[in-house]
Amino acid sequence: MLNRKVVSGLTLFFLIIFLIFAWVFYSSQAKSHQAQQEAVRLIETDYTVKDVKKFYWTTISEAYFALDFVDDSGQERYAIVKREGGTVNYYTPSQIISEEDAKAIALADNENYKIMQARLGMIKDTPVWEITIKNDNNTLTYYYLNAQDGSWLQKIENI
Repeated sequence: MLNRKVVSGLTLFFLIIFLIFAWVFYSSQAKSHQAQQEAVRLIETDYTVKDVKKFYWTTISEAYFALDFVDDSGQERYAIVKREGGTVNYYTPSQIISEEDAKAIALADNENYKIMQARLGMIKDTPVWEITIKNDNNTLTYYYLNAQDGSWLQKIENI
């Protein structure tokens, strides 16, 4: 049977480990939260952001923040914000395909694979969905779909 000092020592050890993991998690989430706040601040020069449905952070050739949000008139909108310079492009759901549609297009040719994530961003002046798929051999494939019409733009395999 363990004595009181051993139990206290183990409890303290696991508490310290837990606090370290909590701090690392909080630090990683803080950057994403700050990026979302910056994007909302830029968007609110044009629209009042009533509700943020989804936030995306994508780095393809340049970094972009994107929001799927509802404005004060109840209209759902997408905003893609260039990280450097703060240029904002706005789209309505009728102008770009949804995340669910983008995932369905990516899975049409890859039925046995698992989608890890989908993120909205830009390549040059084209809004894109970046779909990350985990393959059977545990490698990643990135598919880039034109977010306006769902056509394939680029594929990066076996990463």
